[in-house]
Amino acid sequence: MADGVGGWAESGVDPAIFSRKLCKNIEEYALGEKSEEYILDPKRLIIDAVAENKEMGSSTCVVATLDKYKPRLLTANLGDSGYLLLRKSGLDLISQFRTKEQTHSFNFPHQVGTGGDDPAGADTQDHTVLDKDIIVIASDGLFDNLYDFRIIELVKPFIRDRDDILDPTLVAEIIAKDAEQYSHN
Repeated sequence: MADGVGGWAESGVDPAIFSRKLCKNIEEYALGEKSEEYILDPKRLIIDAVAENKEMGSSTCVVATLDKYKPRLLTANLGDSGYLLLRKSGLDLISQFRTKEQTHSFNFPHQVGTGGDDPAGADTQDHTVLDKDIIVIASDGLFDNLYDFRIIELVKPFIRDRDDILDPTLVAEIIAKDAEQYSHN
């Protein structure tokens, strides 16, 4: 997930172009001939995808991969985007982990790209995961507008009587609409 830095618009640069190219590069590397190496090293995936991106602009970035052989979630995160790892416990949903924002100052996140930060500075994590764990990956557009407990409140009804979410797209849309509502305050 990459969130193009909107400040580029002031210089006449579409902030989406760099982040889209970054995601395309990440996808190509993750599915390419060295995919198994990249799956186990998401930071390397970001570093190589950034090096291959010749577009003007910058972006925050989160990459999360699942180890094929062990119950592991491997992540690399740079900037104020991030993720929330949730686990069902009875009828409750418990936060197992939440990324910390990386910022230089208010509204100035760490970012990769033109004039940006070194992608080697991405924070990495290695989580043991269980079947049916839930990961919510999002930009600051979500995390700046919803507290973690609110995200959990929105997800919980979908897993209360089950162990999995039948329609993750619907859950994502509900979370996004709630964040948008709060963004107008």
